[in-house]
Amino acid sequence: MHIERLDFENSPYLGVYGIATDRVVFIREGLAGKKLDILREVLGVPLIETSIMKSRIIGIFAAGNSNALIVPYYIWDSELEYIKSRLEELGVDMAVEPFPSRLTAFGNLILVNNRAALVSAKFTREEAKKLEDILGVEVERGMIGPHHAVGSAGVVTNRGGLVHPEATDEELEWLEDLFKVEFYVGTANQGVPFVGSCMLANSNGVVVGSLTTGPEIVKIEEALGFLG
Repeated sequence: MHIERLDFENSPYLGVYGIATDRVVFIREGLAGKKLDILREVLGVPLIETSIMKSRIIGIFAAGNSNALIVPYYIWDSELEYIKSRLEELGVDMAVEPFPSRLTAFGNLILVNNRAALVSAKFTREEAKKLEDILGVEVERGMIGPHHAVGSAGVVTNRGGLVHPEATDEELEWLEDLFKVEFYVGTANQGVPFVGSCMLANSNGVVVGSLTTGPEIVKIEEALGFLG
């Protein structure tokens, strides 16, 4: 099954608590084993349970693709070493980079797959260039509709993308050219437009918040390349 509904301790905002890539999923600590099994089955990659600065909202603080995970500069040393050691145990060659910036909510501010990244215009051009070097993909600065929080206003994998309904047709064309996948507009969790906060997705599948409706699921499946 490539799509499932789930909640994390009654919260349908799954993207707040994790980061999904095509090589590994980083997920908050303390979830029940059955929910971890669903994540493994649907997303098809190993899980690393961790915290960032002792917080469980790691999907807000971190962002990444198959090449690298970007974390706040003041992540605890013990957390950084744990993530690196787990990656090594799993045989996953992925950089984990504490990134010095006045911005820290990288998950909210970075939309990325293995081909490109859109980062908030609040990042400086110099920061965008450094992120490009770390993530190993082309990086553009910009917004989705009126929103700087491009990471929470969208979700993109190597198969497709879904973004906030306020994205314009011109922005959709720009995003498709940048990420080299088709983009759709849509919502999750009964009309929430910040779709990146509502789900965890990679090229293998997507786990959506438990409040997501049937019509929303159909649009998500279409946008992320699981129909047809």
